[in-house]
Amino acid sequence: MGLFQPVQDEKRSLEGRIVSYIRDLVERGVLTPGERLPPERELAAQLRVSRTALREALHTLAALGLVEARHGRGIFVVGGALQATAQRLSLALGAREGEEEGVARIRQLFEIRRVLEGAAAEWAAQRAQPEQIAELQALLARDRALRTAEKVDRSLISEVDGQLHALIAASTANRLLVLLMATLLDELATARSRSLVLPERIQRSLEQHVAIVEAIAARDPLAARTSMIAHLDDVEQAIIRNWEAETAAGKRRMVQDEEQPDLTESGGDSSQEETRGWLPPR
Repeated sequence: MGLFQPVQDEKRSLEGRIVSYIRDLVERGVLTPGERLPPERELAAQLRVSRTALREALHTLAALGLVEARHGRGIFVVGGALQATAQRLSLALGAREGEEEGVARIRQLFEIRRVLEGAAAEWAAQRAQPEQIAELQALLARDRALRTAEKVDRSLISEVDGQLHALIAASTANRLLVLLMATLLDELATARSRSLVLPERIQRSLEQHVAIVEAIAARDPLAARTSMIAHLDDVEQAIIRNWEAETAAGKRRMVQDEEQPDLTESGGDSSQEETRGWLPPR
């Protein structure tokens, strides 16, 4: 049996499943920096996916700084010191203690995102290659199609949202920024998906994505940075509101559960009379 197995997770898009699978192999050290992936046709056969889906996934993995194409030689795993730095950040983010839970933690993460992604949008407007701008516009079109569909798939919207932000980071040509951004986006993936419960949130993010991509395409660094920070401010508030609502609902359920009477505490004949109505008819 080969190293690569068919991808299984049906809850994600095919591209997302391939990205998640290969990324997991890299992060667990099964695939190591400098290792060459099998040829495209062979790898697609092992994963039991189309070559088109595989190409899209490899492009996303390259944007995340996990693989790179070397002309005439193939696709290679990259990482080394940069990957180790991102892994240390991931471990630090996983150390949740005391008041760093909840709202305080969300605010800390978004403070970092504003610094990194504001700069990323600005640099992308200055450095993005024409083909990267075309890719951003294509991904934006996919984002629009998902958000305006008759049946909204929030998990897929969240996935494409993350890809858009990752591609903006990749357009800066700064690999460390790409890895740091990938780590932060992973940390916020669940919260970002939950923030999409309101239809107006879905449409507002689309409008903000349009403003960001248009500013990058227009080579307007200031507008790109301003649009990105405004977007992050809005998303942060949506995530906090949703977190607070879920927390309050959870507390109400706990109180209701505690107030439920325990029917087993009643005794004697009166208990039999009270429960007689629960018996099925003879």
